[in-house]
Amino acid sequence: MSILAYLLGASLLVWSMMPLFKKDSSWISLYMELEELEDRKQRVYGNIADLEFDYAMGRLSESDFTEVRQSFMNDAGRVIQKLEEQRSADLEERVKQDIKNIGKKSGSKKIKHQFCGKCGSENSLDAKFCTKCGEGLS
Repeated sequence: MSILAYLLGASLLVWSMMPLFKKDSSWISLYMELEELEDRKQRVYGNIADLEFDYAMGRLSESDFTEVRQSFMNDAGRVIQKLEEQRSADLEERVKQDIKNIGKKSGSKKIKHQFCGKCGSENSLDAKFCTKCGEGLS
């Protein structure tokens, strides 16, 4: 019985965390992509440092060292270029735009409700008065 409870708990945890890892245009995925690029950059730098240490210790031939180092440097250049592109894309403006578009679907959308200016309650579009407070709606 306890195994079933653990499996149920684990599946609930995975299900609730899935939106955080979904790749879309939301600011969360943009932030995560920046974090992933930063991590990748650090790994490439670590690989270069390890490679130089191995060459200095005589574990690699000069031709192997040159070839692998160039590959790592190219990879580092691509990662840095992607980071700069992400940062120059004005992340803050993209976040504001995504926040503004939360809940909106692409394509045409008809407004079906209006909100009361006094109490903020939702009313049908054709209502003349608020159903909660009676305030006139425009």
